[in-house]
Amino acid sequence: MMRKKLVMTTLVAVCVFLLTLSALGLDFNPGKYEITSKVEMPGMPPMAPQTYTECVSDKNPVPIKNAPGQQCEYKDMKTVGSTITWTMTCNQQGMASTSTGKMVYKGDTFEGSMKTVTGPSAGNMTITSVVTGKRVGDCE
Repeated sequence: MMRKKLVMTTLVAVCVFLLTLSALGLDFNPGKYEITSKVEMPGMPPMAPQTYTECVSDKNPVPIKNAPGQQCEYKDMKTVGSTITWTMTCNQQGMASTSTGKMVYKGDTFEGSMKTVTGPSAGNMTITSVVTGKRVGDCE
């Protein structure tokens, strides 16, 4: 009985979250997006932008690709109008990092940035990523 209540509560919470995205006016069209990410690290030469495609949905509107073996958890995700902000913590082979980000959606496009601070085991670096995306079709 208790397990059934927990499952029902979880389902209701997920539904409320999805409805909240729509109710808050997020100007976002789910689908397959071509995403370009440019990474900047102080003291390092400029890196070439990386472009890839990813299915972006109402359930997962922040298109962040995890590296293999990386465990990331979103915390404090907020939506105001067409802007989503978040904090994310990651752990990859004992190296911790914390990221804060902001993404602004405009129908079939978005743009944003993310600032990642690594822990001492990864050199206490600050990495800035600038991300843009445009919808190129439906998810497969």
